[in-house]
This record gives sequence, C-alpha cells and structure tokens, in this order.
Amino acid sequence: MTNGSSVRFRVMTYNVHRCVGAGGVDSVADIAALCADADADLIALQELDAPETEETDGPHHARDLASRLGMRLLFCRTFRRGVGYYGHALLARGELELEKVTTFASPHATVEPRGAIWARAKLEAGATIDVISTHLGVRRGERSAQSLELLGDGWLGSAALRGLRRSRVVLCGDLNAVPNATTYRRFSSSLRDAQREIAGHRARATFPARLPVLRLDHVFVGRGVTVCGAAVPWNARSRRASDHLPLIVDLAI
Repeated sequence: MTNGSSVRFRVMTYNVHRCVGAGGVDSVADIAALCADADADLIALQELDAPETEETDGPHHARDLASRLGMRLLFCRTFRRGVGYYGHALLARGELELEKVTTFASPHATVEPRGAIWARAKLEAGATIDVISTHLGVRRGERSAQSLELLGDGWLGSAALRGLRRSRVVLCGDLNAVPNATTYRRFSSSLRDAQREIAGHRARATFPARLPVLRLDHVFVGRGVTVCGAAVPWNARSRRASDHLPLIVDLAI
C-alpha cells in the first residue's frame, strides 16, 4: 500500500513444524488459512518437507502453500530426510529475485544443517526490499557461527547492503535465540528488532504455541525501514497448527 511517498508492506515469519499440528495431525490447511488471514506481502516459512525431485512423490509443503496463496516461491533445501528434503522458503506477492542461498557448514555430522535465502522483492510503485530469511541451529556454537556468517561480508555486511539505499533490508526467521542471547545481541547491534520499535507494544513470545513464553522468531530491520505494527496471532487455529506461532509485522519504506 502506498501512503504519500512511503510504501507499506507486511512480513510474516512462521516455523510450521513440517505442517504437523497438535496430535500429529496434518496442518497444511490450517497453515494456509493462517497465512491467508495474515495477508502478508512476504512470508518466511521454516521446517518444510519437499520431495527429492519435482517428479518424486511426497509432500512439497512450500510449493503447495505458495499455490494455495497465489504467491511466488523460493525454496532452500538444507537437509535430506529419507527420499525427500527438508528446508525453508520465502514466498512473495510480487516479483522475487534470488540474490543468494546457502546451507551453513556444520561441524556435527548428526546435526540438522540450516540455511538462509537472500532475495530482492518488488513492492508497489517500483519499490524494492532486500529480505534475508533464515533458520538457525539449536546449539549455541552453531548459532554463533551462523550469525557471524550472516553479519559478514557475504551477507548483511556486503557492500550491496551497507549503503543508504540498501539499508532497506529485513532479516527474519526462526533464530532459536531469545533476546538476551549472544546471537540476538549480535543482530540487534546493527539491525532493529521490529517488536521493540513500536511505542506501547509489548513484544510477544512465539514458542511454544499453546503457551508461548519464548521469543525465538524475529523480524529485524535496517535503518531505511520503518516499523508500523506487529502481531502474534494466538487463537485456536494458531495453537494447533504448529509448535510455533506466526509473527506478523507491518513495515514501510
């Protein structure tokens, strides 16, 4: 939505737990409904299953959700699970140009690899926003290495994102880090936590969904992005659809 000289847009980040809801029930329909209700321009989804190839049978959660929502899709395969893959995705209402994708190196053979996607999304009136979607590891050492990589010259520290215009950047995803964690503090030293940018807003936890006490899912923004609002839907559908709750943030550039 264009408001004067600014362009407003909505970002949603959501760990969907392989689209397995409470009681082990398939929750694709609930996830799709929550995404549709959010009416977001950009959606970052974590923990999605996909077949090994487009011709292989099996669920392709990212593709199915993008199709249901009528959105463009980028999918990052990070981990082979049986005959299929596991990863995370970025969905967009408008054009989505891939800049970079990676699977982070892991020193532990038994640890699930994680990754990140960097894309340039086209908004209304020709405006663009750089968005990095990620899912970080559960071990402190993993998160430390992964956050340092994302803040390095290949990602947030790159020349493309350091300039005034390129400060229009959004970092979102399941960081597996609460606000007092080293990983969180690293990101907040150069970016702003969207939930803490709104006067009078109490930052909401996202995990576990049934009784959320931890803020593991975040949206961080660069200095060229204004935060207009934030919400964490907590209702019957969001409590049963995944073990995380979605975080929805309204932004403007």
